[in-house]
Amino acid sequence: MRARYYLVLFYASAPLCNSMNVAPRAKPLATLIDQPHVGYVVNESNSFEVFVIGTSHFRCNSPHEVASLIKQVQPDGVVLELDPERVLRLTKQSAGFDENGNVVEVQSTENTLYGADFLAAVTSCQQLDIPIFLGDEYAQETKRRLADQLLNWREAYSPAPLAQFILTSTKGDEEKKRVRIKLLQSFMNDPQKLTPLVVSSTPPLIIASALAFLDGSATAYDGSLLSNSLETMASIAVSFLASCFLFNSVIADRDKILAANTVKAVNVIRSLKSNNSIRKRWSFAVNRQKVKEHSDHPSPINQSDSIPLFTLKTPLSHGAIRSLDLFEPRWLKMIDDVTKFKETSDDNIFGCVRCTNKFYSAVSVNGIEGRYVDVIFDKKGSFAKIKQLNEGRRSISGDRKVSVTIQGGDSFMVNEPSLSVTNYGYMVATNVEPIDDREEVVDHLPQSSDAEITRLVVVAGLLHGNGVIDLLSKA
Repeated sequence: MRARYYLVLFYASAPLCNSMNVAPRAKPLATLIDQPHVGYVVNESNSFEVFVIGTSHFRCNSPHEVASLIKQVQPDGVVLELDPERVLRLTKQSAGFDENGNVVEVQSTENTLYGADFLAAVTSCQQLDIPIFLGDEYAQETKRRLADQLLNWREAYSPAPLAQFILTSTKGDEEKKRVRIKLLQSFMNDPQKLTPLVVSSTPPLIIASALAFLDGSATAYDGSLLSNSLETMASIAVSFLASCFLFNSVIADRDKILAANTVKAVNVIRSLKSNNSIRKRWSFAVNRQKVKEHSDHPSPINQSDSIPLFTLKTPLSHGAIRSLDLFEPRWLKMIDDVTKFKETSDDNIFGCVRCTNKFYSAVSVNGIEGRYVDVIFDKKGSFAKIKQLNEGRRSISGDRKVSVTIQGGDSFMVNEPSLSVTNYGYMVATNVEPIDDREEVVDHLPQSSDAEITRLVVVAGLLHGNGVIDLLSKA
């Protein structure tokens, strides 16, 4: 199937609705890629097209540039250089809540010191009803990878990626099918984008200057010019190797992660267009005890034709045994409803569907902390029977948790009209019937055509942009 993908990538500091039928681009290609902070790549078959916009995560013009480009491209999806933890941290602040969910003063995007570019992307996507994909790894994974690579001298300290980055960043639009971000011009047009680079570079420069000064002073006293020159050269070499290590681990390796997650997003969009997946959006309060029930939401599971749906990363096959540790209030309520309204233990069944993408951000729900949910999952799922259930408490907070052992059962198909969301925040499907896996399931809904255009926007930073473009051009 032919498709086009638009990606907008925003990045600055290294260290650290189904909208399938959209309007055409508001501006021609040449106008969009003429901006120095915007890059572009398209593959040989013209089925993979990427727009890359480099941003600074600190206060600058990036938020306006992000919102503007997303509205011009009208993409089918947006990939952010974020992980779930950073998304919640940023959106909590913008929604007016602190880490504990207490109400604080709402901070405007213009006054946000860090992450305003991402917030602008999230806001634009929610306004235009565009799916959001997270392209970065968790901070803990980055730290673990850094520790694992410390002794990997051949790859982790190689100067080749850094040298290639410096050389390619100075090149112009040498190919019609690939246009790189112009870093120097981007910094010149908006000097505030240099803030992360200056902040991260200042400590090494101070240390290097201090070493040079001390070496010079020592030479004046004892005359050991050769000895101090060797020490200076050694300190420079160590600093250079450290810079190579950080670039390879924090920039180059994460470029690969961003590019790989972008390709995954492409496949999810394809599945959504082919009508093999369902996209569902809703909002719910994190603490249901602080808000009254809404009459426009369905009641808890109390009907024989209703079954709650639980999302998994991988499909639950027939007869397979899985262990689930549940502690979120909505999943605890789901389990309570499943076990409460069923007549026998044999009826303790719920549905499991493979979730191919999920995005959660903090929002205000009737004045208290809530979540905006945007999930994409397979239409085909499996029944899950509860085999064992153990109550417990979380070690640190002491909050309730439930350990559930489930067994996979027959398969079923979910249709979007049969879906609803309870006021506790979990999905419910009605009139779900088992299907035979050996039989081909025929869906009479319209399928996407090969000529249909798929547009994707990815959000990452300036130092990631060209690396991701190069990787995607090879994908």
